[in-house]
Amino acid sequence: MATRVASRPPARPPAPAAVALGVLPRRQLTGIIPALLCIALATAVTGLNAVRPFTDLVPLLWVVAVLLAAAAVVSGVRTFQREGRMDPAIEAVLPLLGAAQPTRALVEPVKWTRGWVGLPERIKIRYASHVDDTDPRFVDQILAGLARRLGAEYRVRKHNSRRCVLVVELAPASDPISREQQRAIEVVKLVIDPSANVSVKSAEDGSVSKIEVKHNVGPKMAIAARRSQVEKVVSSMLPGRWRAHWDLEGDKITFEVRPTMPDMVLHEVEPAAALTHAAYKAFRIPIGPDEDGQIQSWHPAVSPHCLVIGGTGSGKTSFQHTVLTHLAHAHWRVWVLDGKRIEFAGFRDWPNVELVGARVEHQVRMLHAAHELMEERYSQLENGTARLEDFDPLALIIDEYATFKARVQRWYKTVKPKGAPAQAPVLDLLSDLARLARSAKIHILLGLQRPDVEFLGGEMRDNFGARVSFGRLSPQGANMMWDSFAVGVAIPRNKRGRGVTLNAESLPVEIQAFYTPDPAKLDSTDKGDWDHLAALRPEVADYERMMVRDPEAELTDDGEGEEIEPDYFQWASAEIVPWDPAASSTSKHEPLRPANVTPLDPRERVRFVPDVDDETPDVDAAADGDGYGESLEGPAVELEVGDLLLVDSALGLWAVIEGVEPDVVDDEYLAIEYRDLDNGEDGLLTVFDNSVSVSEDDWISLLLIAVLVLASGAVSLGMFLDPLRAWMLQYHLLEQGDAVAIAVVDGVGLGWGQILVILAILIGAIALIVWLKRRAAARV
Repeated sequence: MATRVASRPPARPPAPAAVALGVLPRRQLTGIIPALLCIALATAVTGLNAVRPFTDLVPLLWVVAVLLAAAAVVSGVRTFQREGRMDPAIEAVLPLLGAAQPTRALVEPVKWTRGWVGLPERIKIRYASHVDDTDPRFVDQILAGLARRLGAEYRVRKHNSRRCVLVVELAPASDPISREQQRAIEVVKLVIDPSANVSVKSAEDGSVSKIEVKHNVGPKMAIAARRSQVEKVVSSMLPGRWRAHWDLEGDKITFEVRPTMPDMVLHEVEPAAALTHAAYKAFRIPIGPDEDGQIQSWHPAVSPHCLVIGGTGSGKTSFQHTVLTHLAHAHWRVWVLDGKRIEFAGFRDWPNVELVGARVEHQVRMLHAAHELMEERYSQLENGTARLEDFDPLALIIDEYATFKARVQRWYKTVKPKGAPAQAPVLDLLSDLARLARSAKIHILLGLQRPDVEFLGGEMRDNFGARVSFGRLSPQGANMMWDSFAVGVAIPRNKRGRGVTLNAESLPVEIQAFYTPDPAKLDSTDKGDWDHLAALRPEVADYERMMVRDPEAELTDDGEGEEIEPDYFQWASAEIVPWDPAASSTSKHEPLRPANVTPLDPRERVRFVPDVDDETPDVDAAADGDGYGESLEGPAVELEVGDLLLVDSALGLWAVIEGVEPDVVDDEYLAIEYRDLDNGEDGLLTVFDNSVSVSEDDWISLLLIAVLVLASGAVSLGMFLDPLRAWMLQYHLLEQGDAVAIAVVDGVGLGWGQILVILAILIGAIALIVWLKRRAAARV
């Protein structure tokens, strides 16, 4: 037999969910009808007096009527504008009151502060009986909504739960806060929660340095995407760069201004342990501290190859020196392809730096040797005669590959044998090494002057997972390097070693690379740098210094004994032998040149361009190749990330736009986040978005003033017709010589009532002009 189970209804039905109620009904101007009644009454009395005269106070009647009409209209305009100020607050709290439809009856301002419009000093709020007013968030949300829309803090004056009436009043003035602090509070409440408790701390210069938030929206903040969005909005809306510390368990957030990055950080090494395969897999090469103070590094076991980009004087070569010394100290085998021939001269005898190629012939042999070593290790792995842990890691540092490639192409024309490929085979080896060298424990550090689509597009980009850029990038280069037109384009020009790299989450972050001095550029006075290099230098060399032995020239078989220079393949297979100072100091080969080029005798008037010092920043080249076109003027709404913006026309200050978003505090403005081109400092600029029209209240006020002026003018014109006709008649009689008539007409003149009306018209016109000028100034 089935058993019936009766469910007991809840003691109190749950409150319905708040729904959007839309906008309030259109406001009505209440002063028009009383004003029209005053004018109509004065008109009626004037008409009756014209038919049957009974008073001489018609001018006074008109003055009183005009004043009453003006007072009615002014009162109506004031009420209209006060409703306009209250409506956003009413719409904000209506969903909390259980209202079924939009109405102004539930939120009624009882008292206003002084001023033309003022602020509601006391507000009476009624709510539906089914609303759960025991929830502490009920009152907090109402107060937050009023504060958000009215721009002032309110507190509870009286709460009658039995009658469902809440009376709030303006909170007493607290300690004065600066405009920056007020904006920070408003921004944080808008992006997190209106009921959040926000406290702001300022630095000595008055700028906001720390923001502490206590909120009740923990589940919403637990979403990582939401937290990232909050951090982005706060950094965009407030000046400076901000970071957030999230206490998800305690529902607390702390925003802090990021600390200033150092200008130089010395490269330090720890005592190196034995280079085992486990140590190899965990080995990291430090790049430098980021803006959060975290040390960013290159992990070769995860990202086998690293691409470094930087112009002259950016600190790229110093970073490569840091990588070299760190690898050598950790017992790695290091080969260096010196594209400029002199940048690694001071490290040729550095322990564990096995091979340094300065001449193009030796550089070609080095790449072939690296490829041969890779193939040999692949064969051993394939045959099972060796395991990956049996190989020693090899680091191949290639500096200025673009310069090396151009030299190889010129040199190949002089050594290309018959039947050889049209392009030097060595140029195809880099792609093979980038794809396959990882599995042979060979890792590449590739240096370039500027981003090149050959290395930053397609497969090559994927193979160089670790990337570092130094100095300022063009928008196109930044997009190729970091998939953003803004990242790295505003690096300060005078900050050597300042760049961008990828963090553990593969996000680009700004870093200050570790500094390593160049032994070839130091003198006896640089004692501190020499001591620093001594601490970096390995005590024992695990690998012997090697060199490329130049192949011998062959003699022709025609009996004349003419020497034949070695061809490309002889250089590509040249023997690599231990370093011999005597052999390296002599060279049998003169600089090679194409056969169709005739050398010219030296001339005294020939001027040669001196070598460029890598320590000196190339400011002109950086300025000419910034990737920007001519400056244009346009509305702020057309700005995009990566554009250059003239921040100060008087000083000629330009900045790179990093973000353009609507201002969360004022919808009529745009918040533009930028970085100064000269010093790289962050800034925030709020500008009018060039798309906001005159508000409804402004148009109504302007229309009412115009109506008052026109009405006064029309009434005055009717009142002045009699004096005007009298003057005209007097002038006509004067010509005819009728003195008696002139005396009679002379008694009709301009009375004091007309003078008052003239003054009223003048005052109204002056007020209109002043009002228009103020509105125009406010819109600029």
